Amino acid sequence: MKRPLLAAGLCLVVIGLGAIGVRHESKAELQRALASLRANLPPDSRFEYDQAYPRFLARGAGFENARFIRGDIVLAARHLTINNPTGYLATGLSFSQIHADHVTVQGPVSGTIGEVTLKKLLLPPFSREKRDIVTLPPASQIHFRHGQIHDIALTASSGCTFTMGYASLDNYGHDDGNAGSLHEGHVLCAKDSMVAGLLSRSTHQATAPVSLDITDMHESGIRYARYVGWAEQFRGGTLPAHVALLSDALETPARTETKGLSFSFLNLQLTSETSDMRRWKEGETIETRGETRNSSLKISPAFPLSLVLPPVIHINTVNQTMSFNTTTRAGMIGLTATTPKSFTVNARLAMNNLENYDAEHLPALVSTDLTYTDEGGNLDALLTRIAAQRNMTLEDLKPTLLMSLAFVVQKVPGLSAVPEFVQSPTGKSLTLSFRPPVPLDNSSMIRMIKPLSQDPAMARAWSSPPVLSTTLH
Repeated sequence: MKRPLLAAGLCLVVIGLGAIGVRHESKAELQRALASLRANLPPDSRFEYDQAYPRFLARGAGFENARFIRGDIVLAARHLTINNPTGYLATGLSFSQIHADHVTVQGPVSGTIGEVTLKKLLLPPFSREKRDIVTLPPASQIHFRHGQIHDIALTASSGCTFTMGYASLDNYGHDDGNAGSLHEGHVLCAKDSMVAGLLSRSTHQATAPVSLDITDMHESGIRYARYVGWAEQFRGGTLPAHVALLSDALETPARTETKGLSFSFLNLQLTSETSDMRRWKEGETIETRGETRNSSLKISPAFPLSLVLPPVIHINTVNQTMSFNTTTRAGMIGLTATTPKSFTVNARLAMNNLENYDAEHLPALVSTDLTYTDEGGNLDALLTRIAAQRNMTLEDLKPTLLMSLAFVVQKVPGLSAVPEFVQSPTGKSLTLSFRPPVPLDNSSMIRMIKPLSQDPAMARAWSSPPVLSTTLH
C-alpha cells in the first residue's frame, strides 16, 4: 500500500538495518547485513546506495546517496548515518541517532528536505520475525528524545504545498518534557485542492484557497503523540464506528507563544500579531491564561456577506481564561475580545469534565453568558449597509426589523431584550444567558433534539427564562 508521503521510507530501511543488526566490526559484515536487508524488503521495494561504510565509534553505518524505492515513490538522501542500533523487532529497536541530509522525495508528495536528525529513537515491538519488515508501526507509538528538521519544500498531488525553515521537537511520545519550536511554516492548498473542496462541500460555500502561515512558534507541554494517536483513527478518510476521545494531551505546566499567525479559508483571513498561553496548577485547580494581540478578520469581496460586513474587523486584544478543579471536575472558560471605542465581547461558560474526560464523563455545558457591548455604533453601521442593499435607509429598515423581532420573541420569550437593543444599541450591552435544567454533553444534546421538536411545552420552557434569557444594560 502506497502512503502519500511515505517519509517513513528511510525509517523502514533503518528498521531493517536495526532488525538485522548493523553493529559491525568489518565492512564484510556490513555487506552481508545489507544483502540480508534487501532480501527481507517488500517485493516492490529496493534500497540502493553509492557507498556504504561501517561507523566503528558509533557502532553503526553510513551511506552515500542512499535511495529507498517503492513503486513510484523514491526517497533519497545524499548522506545517511545510523548510530548504535540495538534491540530486536520482537522487543523494540533503539538508535542513538539517525541523520540524513539533502533529502529528496518523489511520488504523490515530492520535494526536498535539507536535513533531518532524530536522537534516541525508540521503535515499539511490531513483528516477531525479521522477514515481516513491510509496514511501519503507528507514528503515535514512536518515541524520540530530540528531533529537528531544516528547509522543507514539499508539494502534494492533492494540491497543497508545505514549506518550513526549521522545526524541532523534544521528548515526542514521552509523557513529560514535551517541547517544540517552528520557524517560517507555510501551508497552501489551492482552490482546486482536495482540502479546499472538502471544506467547501462541508460548509456549502464557494471554494477558495486554504492557507496557514506561522512566523515563529515555541511551546512546551503539548503531548503531540496523543494528538497523532487520536488522528490515526481517521486514516483512509473514513469515520470509525466508535471515535476515541482525545484526553490528557497537555502537561502541567505548559506554555505556547506564537508570532505572525495567519489562517485563510472560505474567502476569510484571520491574522494575529502575537499570542501566548500559560497553564499551571494551584492546589486542586488547573489554571490557563492566554492573550492574543492585534488580530484582524479580513473579508474578501467573494465572501457571501461581504456586502454588509466591513472589509476588516480589528480586535485589539483577546484574553482567554480557563479553570478546572480536579476534585469536583467543575470548570470555567472565559473570553474577552476588545477593541477600544468600538466593541467588547465577553463570554463565560461553566462546564464539567473539561480535563481528562472519558466516555462516561464527557465535557458538559452547565451554563453560558454571552455579552456584546456596542461602543462605536457597529450594529447601526451593519444595519445601514443592509438597508442600502435594499434601497432603504436605516430609519426605514428598523421598524420592519423590529416587527419581525417581535414575532420571534412571541415564539422565543427568552429573547425579549433583543428588540430594545436593536432599537438603540450604541453605548449599551446585551447579555444572552443559557442555563439548561441539566448539564448538556454532546450525547445528551443529540438526544434532546427529538423531544424538543415534538413537545411544544418543553420547547417553550427551554426557550424562556430561566433557561434562556436576555438582559439589556
